[in-house]
Amino acid sequence: MDFKGMALSETLFYYIIIISGAVGWIIGFLHQNFLETFYVWSLGLGISIVLCVPDWPFFNRNPVKWLDKSVLEKGVGKGKVKG
Repeated sequence: MDFKGMALSETLFYYIIIISGAVGWIIGFLHQNFLETFYVWSLGLGISIVLCVPDWPFFNRNPVKWLDKSVLEKGVGKGKVKG
């Protein structure tokens, strides 16, 4: 998962949890049953876990470009002071 994918995963998690909590609260309030609130919120938590925890391909759209090994072998960054 790349850095933008991690940000997307976190954003999805927050939105799913907040929306499911709000919907669950409304349903629980209308039915006067806290257990229904908990069930709706738990369903949202399960959906967010399925969407956000695995490394899905849409989280890997911006791969990180690492430094080539050849640049390190040339001596760049070995602490040599120019002067």
